Amino acid sequence: MRKLLLSIMCSAAMLVGVHQANAADRIILSNDTSALNLKGQTFEVLAKELKERLGDTAAVDVFHSGALLDQKTQIQGLQLGSATFVAPTSGIYSPLAAGLNALTLPFLLTSSEMVNTAWNDPVVREAFVPELRKKNIEPVAIWLSGQRELSYRGSKPILTPEDMKGVKIRVQSVPSDIEAFKAVGANVISMAWGEVASALQQGVIDAVEPTPMSLDSAGMVEVIDQMTRIGYQYAFYIVGANKTWWDGLSDADRASVQEALEVANAFNWENAAKENEAAYAKIRDAGKTIHELTPEQLAQWKEKMQPVWDEFGSELVGQDAMNRLIEISSGNQ
Repeated sequence: MRKLLLSIMCSAAMLVGVHQANAADRIILSNDTSALNLKGQTFEVLAKELKERLGDTAAVDVFHSGALLDQKTQIQGLQLGSATFVAPTSGIYSPLAAGLNALTLPFLLTSSEMVNTAWNDPVVREAFVPELRKKNIEPVAIWLSGQRELSYRGSKPILTPEDMKGVKIRVQSVPSDIEAFKAVGANVISMAWGEVASALQQGVIDAVEPTPMSLDSAGMVEVIDQMTRIGYQYAFYIVGANKTWWDGLSDADRASVQEALEVANAFNWENAAKENEAAYAKIRDAGKTIHELTPEQLAQWKEKMQPVWDEFGSELVGQDAMNRLIEISSGNQ
């Protein structure tokens, strides 16, 4: 199966090369999540805008729920040209550009405004954009997911780092995320997002840390018993384009694609906060307890996870970029 997949990807990559003279004639959007959640809806907006702007000159296809490329294969698929656009979480890209770990360090960038400022900062971008481009990926936008919260099963609330000792929590396969929860004594388990709901239900894991709307769209509201609003990082998706395709666009086509992206970006940013607030309400309506941390409790989490900043911050992105991120985090922009 893997050999077949690679063969399909390589064939698609060859087609991309053949069509460089008219690179916008086939656009493939691959979404690793549901068509019904905000990211899926944003992909649909992007597809609609691309069709309207490029007209009959472009065939635009959208594949949802990992039907074309799943969470594990989408980056390679993008690089080879099997997809024109993908939008995984930032952590999925981190093996290709280690500097991206710094953008999701615990308690550093904790709002959409901070993430947006960092994304557009030239010093910060130098820490990851060149590496992605070397690997045939052009980062073209960010779409929002929201603040990551602790959601878990059981009657005991998780309010302090001490409460996390021995808790089996699923996190992404992102080194900084893994080390952040190891720092508070958790038993960290990495698995693909599609496997998480059943793992939580079966007791393979005790806790998860997605955004509320991701928890809801995955059908896990009824599975959890409690949530703690820790907001330790602000999650976002990076919209990546196949760089060979992107560079092959004419100026007119690239302008049209940019316009389509701007509309999709605006839709996503306008609705992210609304979707998360609706998810919080749904969790409460389902009778689940949502805990708010006191300033003292939050300070304990920050202190325990702070050492991760050194290993995955300044050591990876350099002190200049780390200083800029700290300035952005503190509001001194």
